[in-house]
Amino acid sequence: MEERYKMYLEKARNVIRALDPKLNPATAEIQALRNQLADRDKQMVTLERQCEQARLKEYEEKLIVTAWYNKSLNFQKLAIESRLGGRSSSALSPGQSFLSQQRQVSNAPRRALSISVPPTTSK
Repeated sequence: MEERYKMYLEKARNVIRALDPKLNPATAEIQALRNQLADRDKQMVTLERQCEQARLKEYEEKLIVTAWYNKSLNFQKLAIESRLGGRSSSALSPGQSFLSQQRQVSNAPRRALSISVPPTTSK
C-alpha cells in the first residue's frame, strides 16, 4: 500500500511540475516571447497611427498651398484687369482680356460714312 501511495505521490509531483510556470522554464520563455510580441504589436499600431497622421498633415499642407496659389492668381488677375481697365473704352467690359477687347474694337460694325456734297450751282 505504501508503494502505491509513493507512486501516486510521484505522479502528482510530475503533474504539479508540468503545470507550475515557475518550475517549468520553457513556459517562462514562451511567456516572455508573448510579452515581446505584444510590445511589438503596440509599437506597430503606434507607428501606423503616426504614419497616417503624417499623411494627413502632408495632404493638408498641399491643400493650403493650392488655396494660396489660387488666391494669389485671382489677386494678380484683378490687378492686371484694373491696370488694363484704364486703357479700355467705357463700352468694353473690364472682365475681358486685352486681346478680346481689341477683337471687339476691330470687329465692331462700321458706320456708314455720310458725305455731304454741296449742291453745284450752274450759271
